[in-house]
Amino acid sequence: MSKGGLVLSFLLVTFALQAQVGVISVSDENKHAVKEDFFHTFEYFVLPVKKGGPEVGKCQATRVGRRWFVTAAHCLVNNCEKDCRIQLDLLEQPVSALAEVTHSPEHPAVFIHPGYQQNVFVKNDMALIRLDLDNAPLKYYKRGKSYKRILITHQEADRFFDATPAARSALYKIKSPTFPPILVFDNKANYLFKGKISVISIFDGVRQIKPNPYPVHYVKKLEYAYTDNFGVRKGMSGSGVMSNTGEFIGIISGIFQTSQKKEKTASALQKEWFVFFVFNSAAVDFMKSVMGSDFYKLDLKEAYPDFVRKSRRDYTPIINRVLSAQQKPA
Repeated sequence: MSKGGLVLSFLLVTFALQAQVGVISVSDENKHAVKEDFFHTFEYFVLPVKKGGPEVGKCQATRVGRRWFVTAAHCLVNNCEKDCRIQLDLLEQPVSALAEVTHSPEHPAVFIHPGYQQNVFVKNDMALIRLDLDNAPLKYYKRGKSYKRILITHQEADRFFDATPAARSALYKIKSPTFPPILVFDNKANYLFKGKISVISIFDGVRQIKPNPYPVHYVKKLEYAYTDNFGVRKGMSGSGVMSNTGEFIGIISGIFQTSQKKEKTASALQKEWFVFFVFNSAAVDFMKSVMGSDFYKLDLKEAYPDFVRKSRRDYTPIINRVLSAQQKPA
């Protein structure tokens, strides 16, 4: 990182399972205020196809259809370049279930947004995972110390679910979900989000959210949104950014920092922004090309004018900072 200058960093794929999470506060129409509201969001692990190989990544994903999950492209673009396995962790319980799908060029389950470029910050940082929870094989495990997962038999899992009705109910809810509507930005102007947003962190099954009241800005030239960072950390990439009224508006992508000199002093003032991909017409076209008939079951809503208003702010400084930093290694 350069001293006293702009430091840009992606939320890289990681399996360091320790972090806090933030959300932007909710209002009267409070649909995403507690962790139970995020029943459509899960953490997942990326592994090589060869059995017994180590995990190579941990991220989060949001379910938008019976067979489809949205996540960040940077979580998968390298790890699944040829083939990989995705294991989706379903429950926040002492015993959980892993739904698994294998990706290969011959039988793809991972689809990267065609406009995504690794050297371009956040823009088009979107991917789809095709994983049918109704038919995917499940592996059951109990949580051990130091994030260790100890595989158990289906019979042992059944005994746990018999003794813990809330866990069985949670699993049924996951298999028969409702899906969040998707908010689509038209990219015709700079916007300020009218409501509040929320995110969730999931690490070793533990789900956490907290309120934060910062305004959210969408910048037309960058084609993504930003706000003051409120606790987003590595390992949360790919998770859905949700409105307080229940709309899916974007994907956790990255953060960047700027060090600015305070007036009349020589000390540095650290400023950190949370930056996230939002759905636009290119994202909708990508989903349509990949999802087939499932695409027509999506609930798409226009962001303007009900959810955002046009912003008069001059975004030139932040545009220049981000674009100049894209030439530096992350």
